[in-house]
Amino acid sequence: MRVSMKYNGVPTSCETFSYGEVEDYTVNITATGGDTQAPTAPSSLTSSNITQTTVDLSWAASTDNVGVTGYNVYQNSSLLGSVTGTSAQVTGLTAGTSYSYYVTAKDAAGNESPASNTVNVTTSPATATYCASQGNTVTDEWIKRVVCGSIDNTSDVNGGYADFTSISTNMIKGSSYTITIYPAWSGTVYSEGYSVWIDYNQNGDFTDAGEQVFTNVKTTATSVSGSFTVPSAALTGSTRMRVSMQYNTIPASCGNFDYGEVEDYTVNIGAKSYSTSASSLYIYPNPANDVITVYLKELNKSANIQIFSITGSLVKEVRISDLYNKVNISDLPSGIYNIRMIYNGEVLNGKFIRQ
Repeated sequence: MRVSMKYNGVPTSCETFSYGEVEDYTVNITATGGDTQAPTAPSSLTSSNITQTTVDLSWAASTDNVGVTGYNVYQNSSLLGSVTGTSAQVTGLTAGTSYSYYVTAKDAAGNESPASNTVNVTTSPATATYCASQGNTVTDEWIKRVVCGSIDNTSDVNGGYADFTSISTNMIKGSSYTITIYPAWSGTVYSEGYSVWIDYNQNGDFTDAGEQVFTNVKTTATSVSGSFTVPSAALTGSTRMRVSMQYNTIPASCGNFDYGEVEDYTVNIGAKSYSTSASSLYIYPNPANDVITVYLKELNKSANIQIFSITGSLVKEVRISDLYNKVNISDLPSGIYNIRMIYNGEVLNGKFIRQ
């Protein structure tokens, strides 16, 4: 493009004149319709920091022949909003609800890229509010010790109720567990009744079918024990276990009573993972965000576990030495992974989903 200015006249495109100036520029002319090339799809979409009402999303940047101007975030296949960077915090979600997300890139011409990978997110469950229950008088009898899984808690008089929900044990759906309760008396040995509940559906009460997992009629025994099996329909995650002892009768899950004590604990329920052998290899939670717990029943020596991508590539190897082993998976992209472990000559296989 040529721009010309001439003193006291109109210049032509090609001439030399005494007074004035000429400037030349370059113009890039494209086909009719302008930029029609869409950006590449965003990649490696992941979720983190999931709460009851929010989730953080992040992804790898797209590229474009001209330039990416922003990203569209889709929730359950509907456009939620747009951002200019490669991360977004989604707010206003409902507790205990599942959502799916994907992201597309866009350029100044309005071209939109193909969708990224999809991530599925379940927000944290609403905090359950449990009914109150306690013994009004504990001068004569109280719960001295509770043993269940990795819980082994000995305590003195707790005023009729003790919140021990900071003490927890892991349980696997379909597996059986034993609970043992030890009473204590200050003098006369009285007959005590017992009951234990687990809120399997995490709805804040103990009244649903199967949630009263143990009862024992009144007895003066120095300990009582019972076994129960975690149902396959139990919700995955943390929930409450209530242990109650009442003078001369089996206690109810709610309300105050004259003599005895109530203690609350936390149970972490996980799903059983597939195994190719008779031994038990469990992975929970599943799906998981940043950390999984790998549990091998009757583990008595150290062993290596290997994590493979769905395409068969080895992506992580960790040495474990305990029954319950926490493995950090926050460095892995979202997807399906296989776990392999060789233990006592057997090959154990498991599978988990990184959200």
